[in-house]
Amino acid sequence: MTSSFIYGIAAGIALTFITLLAMYNGCYYFSSSAFYSNNNIFRRTSHIRHIRNISYEGYQFFVFSDESPMVRANVDVVRDTVCGLALRTQERAYVDNKTRPMDINQRIKGLDWPLTGITMVGQRRLINIEWAIRFVIANGVKGDYIECGVWRGGSSIFARAVLKALNNNDRHVWLADSFQGLPKARTPHDTDIWSKMEYLKVSLEEVQTNFRSFNLLDDRVHFCKGYFVDSLPRCNVSRLAVLRMDGDMYESTMDQLFNLYSKLQVGGVIIIDDYSIEECFRAIVDFRTWHNITEEILSIPGDETGRCWIKRKAVQLQKDQYARLVPKTKS
Repeated sequence: MTSSFIYGIAAGIALTFITLLAMYNGCYYFSSSAFYSNNNIFRRTSHIRHIRNISYEGYQFFVFSDESPMVRANVDVVRDTVCGLALRTQERAYVDNKTRPMDINQRIKGLDWPLTGITMVGQRRLINIEWAIRFVIANGVKGDYIECGVWRGGSSIFARAVLKALNNNDRHVWLADSFQGLPKARTPHDTDIWSKMEYLKVSLEEVQTNFRSFNLLDDRVHFCKGYFVDSLPRCNVSRLAVLRMDGDMYESTMDQLFNLYSKLQVGGVIIIDDYSIEECFRAIVDFRTWHNITEEILSIPGDETGRCWIKRKAVQLQKDQYARLVPKTKS
């Protein structure tokens, strides 16, 4: 009851900012001539209005001349609310089936499991999501945002909030998840440890309720329900600008890559939440090797586990490699 009350207050604060933001016509965009300030790997000229360069949390952002200051305030409040940092003295972490006081530094880096927060990715990886969305908008990369592995939905809620704050009506947000936890291993590449974690099991209804609490469940939010091996082939998204992967396992990572990487447009951003997990890391290395993907993998400023790269060329999928991982009868 207490946690619900606390979360309700935080969500109410965020909704207030969203409502105030709607009173403004100005938009706030990133337009980056390079990815991070010290990694000049993707140069492209933006033609969307006049911009100026600012530094923000390890990134170089470009702000438009008609930018409203309410956009920055709104996005920051939603971001800190979904990761449980809005009411820091009340939030706790869930560790080994027990709760303990939240360590703010761990929460910023997404190294703990929130009790009332609705995303595990932490503040730094949320900033990376915002950067990626603004980057593709500013550089004219067509396509939607998808997150695979959403837990309580907080990261995708934040992505939708960013798009709404930018008054961007062209892009949709997709959430792919079983909404019943992680699958059992189907090959020797993985173990069944993930499928036994009850805390990771969150229903579709709970995620939709969380979207509603921010007034962000609209016709631009879509859900692909089922384990990735089953749901992603039939997920009705045709073109992606941002692909965010959070599947933990080798098989789940391959399911995402083989079903979605070809839909990610050149110039789009791929984000790997679990790069520090051995099984996910091996899947990334194998997929990139099979397809001769050489784009630089970049660390996320201030974070320890996440990575990303910008897709610079199309690839021909080596489907025979994936066929070895797909069961003859899908679960």
